[in-house]
Amino acid sequence: MPSSLEDRVRMLFAQDAAARSEAELDNVLPQLRTGIRDHRNYVRAIAVEGIPEAFGDENKSARRAR
Repeated sequence: MPSSLEDRVRMLFAQDAAARSEAELDNVLPQLRTGIRDHRNYVRAIAVEGIPEAFGDENKSARRAR
């Protein structure tokens, strides 16, 4: 199994593209959906942590100016 979510999604996309039957697609698509959802949640968590840090000084200055 790949080490990162991004690698896992790439591997699943490759499996999806290489699928030769509906049975293969039926097997890989739920895994791909789960991988995409997990990666999306991971990116959201990073954004939630990073946005206040990136704009923290600006927000503090704006609050003081009010």
